[in-house]
Amino acid sequence: MLKQKIITFAEWSEEHWIALVIILSVVMMIFLFLILGSWLAGYWLKALYGMNFELGSCWQGVTAVATGLATIISLGGACWAKYRTDSKYNSPLGQPVINKMEMIRHDSGTISK
Repeated sequence: MLKQKIITFAEWSEEHWIALVIILSVVMMIFLFLILGSWLAGYWLKALYGMNFELGSCWQGVTAVATGLATIISLGGACWAKYRTDSKYNSPLGQPVINKMEMIRHDSGTISK
């Protein structure tokens, strides 16, 4: 049962990989804005009211989020490059690219499309 759920999710994610990249990028941007917002609040609270706030921790958070964003963007670029290569060199002209899960199902005879 769990195996089937994992397979179903894998099939969905293979078909909707660009949506996953966009969702992850938006989540990481939200984290980035939260970190920058806390940094800004800490900066002003320290300046106006003398509260102690370690600004270096925010820079560490910004660095971590920026690294995560770069990773997500590079994964998206790798997926897009694979799709472009498959569509340019591995499929007949004018025909859509057949994804791997569909080819496996077709070869095993479980689903015929």
